[in-house]
Amino acid sequence: MKVFVSFLLMFTVSIVCAQNTDKTTDKLVLEGTITVHIKYVTQSENVLVKLGTYHSFPRNDVSLVPDTLTRAHDEIYLTSPCRNLGLSFLHIADSTYRVVGAPGDTIDVSILADVSKATSQSLVSFEGENKEIQQYYQLKTRRFGDPIQECMNAGMSAVDLVPFQAKMDESYAAQYELWKEFQNAHKLPDWFITYETNALNYTDAWLRIYMVWYQTMYQKKNQVIPESYYAFKNRVKVKNETIMYQYEYLRFLREQLFWQMRQSDRSLGLKNPADYAKEELGENMGSFFEIWELSGSVDNPNSVETEFSKHFPANYQYLVDFIKHRAKATKRLLKAGNKAPNFALVDLNDSLVTLNQYRGQVVYLSFWFTTCGPCIQEIPYENKLVEHFKGKPVKIISICTGTPGAADDQQIAKWRATSERFGLKTIDLFANRSWATTLAKNYMVSVYPHYVLIGADGNIIENFADRPSQGVASKIEKALTETSKH
Repeated sequence: MKVFVSFLLMFTVSIVCAQNTDKTTDKLVLEGTITVHIKYVTQSENVLVKLGTYHSFPRNDVSLVPDTLTRAHDEIYLTSPCRNLGLSFLHIADSTYRVVGAPGDTIDVSILADVSKATSQSLVSFEGENKEIQQYYQLKTRRFGDPIQECMNAGMSAVDLVPFQAKMDESYAAQYELWKEFQNAHKLPDWFITYETNALNYTDAWLRIYMVWYQTMYQKKNQVIPESYYAFKNRVKVKNETIMYQYEYLRFLREQLFWQMRQSDRSLGLKNPADYAKEELGENMGSFFEIWELSGSVDNPNSVETEFSKHFPANYQYLVDFIKHRAKATKRLLKAGNKAPNFALVDLNDSLVTLNQYRGQVVYLSFWFTTCGPCIQEIPYENKLVEHFKGKPVKIISICTGTPGAADDQQIAKWRATSERFGLKTIDLFANRSWATTLAKNYMVSVYPHYVLIGADGNIIENFADRPSQGVASKIEKALTETSKH
């Protein structure tokens, strides 16, 4: 049954600060937490709740803490890792609420109604020292919904960047006007004014730069970029050490630096993006960017062992130690010899394909999504593997987890179109939203592309296996040899 929580919720949210009134730090709080304390009246049915936190470090890291409102209790605590000031998302049944917090904060939430019996809209109230902050996000959501997702969808379907630019300009102007109005009407702490202004500007800048890549390089649209398109850069600084740990800024910075490298002949003489980052940002900030960029492989113990073997500045050693420790813990979770989790996914003929049906054959899994540049770059190498092992008991299986930002009813069509465009020759499967979540958990997929080598006995040979372009064929050959011995 669909539960409209926003109709019958009354929140009282108070932020209790952790001895840091401006909520800014000169380093990440790797062991920090944020807590949501929920008090609620007796519910007629169990209600699923979840706290989601998007971390600025490691890159692409997300924490999800679930729980359930039941008739047996009247309060619960959700405690999630929180390493820097930023947004968290509180999901209650079918509704999502954005709340801002820093390490050490507690958010008190009161649900004063049975959410399963919602029939009309009720007021939502906030209490506490920073109640206006939470009110701002609820007002913004009611006014605009999810403006970034809406603009992204518009950019993906636009014929070129001109209508996308118009949509972005309109969206930004409306959001900025609401933000100024809210500041004039409420007394807000300086740290929040700084945070939200930066979040608004850098999120806008990130999406505009990303869409240039998406339309020109992914969609292969031959177009002239409007001269006024990059006017938004007047609102942001590329090098901004005062907010170097903020999620929205780092997301922008990565897109910006890679855009600059694509546009600059200087990049041809540099060894890697880390060198370019240090040239543009300086040694200190450039070193952090390098560690942050590499941290995207935090759950890949093989990659961490290689990438973090070099020396890094002493002031960032705590970040390196964190990554290494987490990689070791990951390695123990799904290791060689474990049974490979089964799945049942559809192929291009709408037939159901399971992993178990290939028992007795060596299987090489490739997890990808349609707008993943590195994934697309591996497709020709995956096709070569298919040809190389043709006629042998080896199956190369590609599992597409969708198209970020696309509507549910467009996902399969975009998967089919992308597979056709790049001539994918593997066993080509699609994972819907539910299966994508399950597979990400079962196979610890956090960075794409992700590869898994499975033996003929159905057991893991290597999770986080080498890419096809890295010479994984030799490992597949070895697995075949082992199969022939039994």
